[in-house]
Amino acid sequence: MERRDLVIAGTGHASGGLYSLVKLSGNGKLYGDLDCLEMQVQGNATVEGSVKANNVHIAGKGHVTGGMECEWMKVSGSVKIGEHVQCQEATVRGHGLVKGSCTAETIRVHGELDVGGDCSAERMEVEGHFSVGGLLNAGYIEVKLFGPSRATEIGGETIMVKRQGGSLFKKWFFPAELTADVIEGDVIHLEHTTAKTVRGNRVTIGPGCHIERVEYREALECDEEAKIGTIEKG
Repeated sequence: MERRDLVIAGTGHASGGLYSLVKLSGNGKLYGDLDCLEMQVQGNATVEGSVKANNVHIAGKGHVTGGMECEWMKVSGSVKIGEHVQCQEATVRGHGLVKGSCTAETIRVHGELDVGGDCSAERMEVEGHFSVGGLLNAGYIEVKLFGPSRATEIGGETIMVKRQGGSLFKKWFFPAELTADVIEGDVIHLEHTTAKTVRGNRVTIGPGCHIERVEYREALECDEEAKIGTIEKG
């Protein structure tokens, strides 16, 4: 079937289907699953279904009731996805909400990311704060905390968590801290983190950390301000 373009400028709606370019400027709504090469949103758009695309760029506010599968996704504003997300590279500048799982090669967040299920990537960089309802698993994880973040479990080869500067108001009422049950990796550097168990080869526990149990194999460094319950070398 031949792909055609779909352009909605202003307020309008259309059916999902097979398209080349989908461009929604203003208030647009699509009914049904969408399969396109490129999707551009400028304004407020809703897809009552799932989206499959090569490139997705949302500048404004986007809502997909189903899942999202794409090669490249860039969000400048906010996006809400009702099911899973699977892509090669995702960049979120603003707020991203994924009710299901999220799988990507690279995830970059400048703002906030909330994932209801598991989150998996080769590389994940966060400058802001995040929430993962299940397991956060990535080869390389770098987090610059600007607000409260949490995951049930975190696993990776290299895990770096540091706190960035912020206003006094945010430090009092929205502390930049990471909370997790288990953090496990090869090289781990933590700051302002609360966890039940931290397990790794080379582990650094920095300031502001509250760790119930630390298990390490090669090296351990602990800041004098860190609070640690049990330490075991395996």
